[in-house]
Amino acid sequence: MSKENYHQLLSDVIENSLLHLYGQVASNDHFVPLAKRNTLLCKYLKPKLKQPKYKVIKGDIKRMVLAGQCKGGDLEAKLNELYTLSLSYQAKANDTQRLYDLLNILLHEHGFDSKMFDESVKTEPGVIYILKEHLENCFEANGKQIAPVSMLIEHESVSSLVEIINNTKLFFATLKECNEKTKQAHIELHPITIK
Repeated sequence: MSKENYHQLLSDVIENSLLHLYGQVASNDHFVPLAKRNTLLCKYLKPKLKQPKYKVIKGDIKRMVLAGQCKGGDLEAKLNELYTLSLSYQAKANDTQRLYDLLNILLHEHGFDSKMFDESVKTEPGVIYILKEHLENCFEANGKQIAPVSMLIEHESVSSLVEIINNTKLFFATLKECNEKTKQAHIELHPITIK
């Protein structure tokens, strides 16, 4: 799993844990003390230890639960601190790193290989092709994306690939053009500004 995807998963768990806690606190008519807050967070986090989706961050979740079970521990404060760090990491990741992470996710989680386009080599269906010259012009030296990145693919369900890319929240993908007969498509990746 890529570093970006790991951080995204961890960030989602932290954010959802805090949302769960604040929802529970808001629905309670009385003040909710620290010990009760820790208990609510631990009850939310414990089932995630058994879910395969969270296997990569299982150690992190265990540490969160242990922090919530320690006498005098303040899991809510720790989660807020981790959430702030997560936002800082997301802001620092540059666009070239996001492209690398996206291609890794597409390969390892969805089976889409990617290659640089070479006119002398026959293209394969289901493989994402990127033009080398195009890549060189889409990014500044500091890794900031300044133009849409073009991806070319021959695949039965191009719209599902666009949806997969958009669900990663690393880029905003648009279908530039598609030939229904040959199943060839041109997808553009646009940067997502993280605030």
